[in-house]
Amino acid sequence: MVNINKLIKQLTHDEKEKREEAILALGDLRDERAVESLIKVVNQDTIENRTYAIIALSNISDHRAIETLIYCLMDNTVDIRLASSRALGKFTSPQAISALLVSLLKDPNVSVKSRAALSLGAIGSELAVEDLMAESKLEHPAALLYSIDSALKMIARNNGYEDVEALFKSIQQKKQKHAEVTPASTQLSEREELLQYPNLWPYVRKYVYQQLEGIQTILSIDSDEVLAEKKIADILGEKFWRFSNFMERKMSREFSQYQTDLLWQMCWDTSKPIRSEIFNMIKDHKKEVEDIDRYRVWLDKVEDEKETEEKIEGKPIIQIKEIKSFDDLKRPKTQAAEARTISGDLESIMKKYSTWKKDADDMQDLDEFGIESE
Repeated sequence: MVNINKLIKQLTHDEKEKREEAILALGDLRDERAVESLIKVVNQDTIENRTYAIIALSNISDHRAIETLIYCLMDNTVDIRLASSRALGKFTSPQAISALLVSLLKDPNVSVKSRAALSLGAIGSELAVEDLMAESKLEHPAALLYSIDSALKMIARNNGYEDVEALFKSIQQKKQKHAEVTPASTQLSEREELLQYPNLWPYVRKYVYQQLEGIQTILSIDSDEVLAEKKIADILGEKFWRFSNFMERKMSREFSQYQTDLLWQMCWDTSKPIRSEIFNMIKDHKKEVEDIDRYRVWLDKVEDEKETEEKIEGKPIIQIKEIKSFDDLKRPKTQAAEARTISGDLESIMKKYSTWKKDADDMQDLDEFGIESE
């Protein structure tokens, strides 16, 4: 068994190669206990080891690394900025999106700008679309334009649009709707006001976790990706107005429709890693069920052939144990067992994100956002 504590201690070894060995191992293990120590490596080791540590933090994808990774986007070393812009594509926080947009617009290195664009595409947030579209119309190197185009296609696909044109049309319609009550110039300042609120990210994360915490009681073994996404949207939206009111009280102002919609987009974006894990779990579960069904059909066929041979020859010729096709398949599960499996998997997924709630619990005046009482 790998000793995580020993590897973490090895991060302070005098020999660079020993530290590198520990960094790579911790990145492969993806253990959240290593996050704080890896952050220290990013801040003080050699350029090569800092880069490896950034990659390791990316593999772990713990939100505690976001602030450090954003800071690295301002590093003097291109390799550090490049690694950080790639790593931030694993996160869906408002800070990550804003920081990557700044890199796309202002970083002097084309490779870093290209990587920032692709990371924005990986995050898949509609919040980045207008800036990406604006950059796509400028005279940039071909490699950067290709990355921007790829990012827009990823965002369109992630949000269920047929193509980038349909995505942009939807964005423009939303913008026009907001402009009827909030002028475009005001939208920019309102967006910055919301994004700069210091505790926005912990609050959003806690709300998302609270709403999805009991999702294993909502999704059944018959759920597919489309149904799961709809249910997740319904759950997140169920008490969103209370969360929005909570944020209005915290910021001492009444939100415009634009800010309310922006806050909802942040909640939806934040739920993406959880949604992705749930979708993958559903796919794996469906495959398992299909394998079980194939096993049952095969087993019935073998039994039929066995009975036929017994009648003809007076003894069995085909023995089940001789059939090798499904050796690795377990005994067929009952529907109840399948239900317990998917429930357990969902509970395991949510447990990974339990720190989203705990971090916010450490902050004062957070009583479930007041959403349990009218």
